[in-house]
Amino acid sequence: MDKDEFITILKAHLAPVLKATVNDLALASHRKHNMVAYISHSEIALKPSPDADYRIVLTRIPGFTPEERKIAEDFVREMICMHKVNAGDYKAELLSFLPMRAICRHLGSSDSIRKLLFQFDLWASRTYEGHSITASIGIDHDATEGTVTLDEVFAHDFSAVLTNGFDTLMVVTPEGKIYRSGQLDGNESPQYAPYRMRNIANWTTRTKIAVVLNQLGEQLVFRDKKLLFAKRRGVWMYYPHEQTLAQMQPPESRALRTALYQSCLDVSYARSGGCIGVVKSGNRRAVLEWIGDDDRLDAKSVSVKSKVIGAMVKTRFQSLDRRLRQELLGLDGAMILSHQGDVLAVGAIISVPPGSGGGGRRAAAMRLSELGLGIKISEDGEIVGYKGREIAYVT
Repeated sequence: MDKDEFITILKAHLAPVLKATVNDLALASHRKHNMVAYISHSEIALKPSPDADYRIVLTRIPGFTPEERKIAEDFVREMICMHKVNAGDYKAELLSFLPMRAICRHLGSSDSIRKLLFQFDLWASRTYEGHSITASIGIDHDATEGTVTLDEVFAHDFSAVLTNGFDTLMVVTPEGKIYRSGQLDGNESPQYAPYRMRNIANWTTRTKIAVVLNQLGEQLVFRDKKLLFAKRRGVWMYYPHEQTLAQMQPPESRALRTALYQSCLDVSYARSGGCIGVVKSGNRRAVLEWIGDDDRLDAKSVSVKSKVIGAMVKTRFQSLDRRLRQELLGLDGAMILSHQGDVLAVGAIISVPPGSGGGGRRAAAMRLSELGLGIKISEDGEIVGYKGREIAYVT
């Protein structure tokens, strides 16, 4: 494979998964170089075959986790397998399946995971009796029994309504044989998963994987009690939770950053949109000058909205119930927090400079980032963090 083709494939199919940048300048390589290897914490070099004489570099700040390096390696290995196929005019269509195949290889259950994701792609564009199809299927690597296969089940329409995508599962063996059903209970809040899918996330372990299709046609993959991958807006993406958490400063408090991140996930998958600002120490007075008195939660405000929200919010953001945080973030306007988690305003209209473009939430988040951290959660689910009016991370 020549360099230009390899760069094109990486840009189109791997970079979006890892939210990385592909360098157009190749590095020299020889056989002793691994196909995927760290150059630095924030750079990974890839080559399309063991004997390739060049390597292409992927870059991302703050860096790649070991799991992401393994995802990149799985991608390259799947690409090599595809490259051996004489696809002719269908090559572009075949390459579009590369991210899914790499994810299947990474999860270690290639056949069963691939069948699930392929079926979910079909269901995402269908309805059942006028309603969008939702589904949730778990793969238990410790399960050994089962007779009916996924292929046999998916051949019948009733398979589309056996699970609900929230708290029921059809559990299969790694070979794709039906093992049992699972009706899930509990209110334990997972650290790195949307709250509304907490029961499915909490079912998973290192040896149990769950795949969900939601009402919007998005596919979510959970393992070890966290959201690992998701296909949104037609693109697969990986969630480097700890990396994103490290970039959410201010605040310094990990408890507050974790609460912020959880609420961003909750709002993102509720598709309600939101805007959050966290101001650094010493900027509290400055940010209050950007908002109207009716939006403030301090004694200066006499509005009904502030009185009601003030009665509901009697503690810091990180101590509030996740469901309440999500509802408050759903109000039109921005939520503003101190660096310690004090809720200064909810549903606040931010004074932004004339000519600010890109929508109200983006303009408000960028404005708030001048005093700390600004976060915009779009109604399409994208989460963008700003610092000093510059993008700090995208999820």
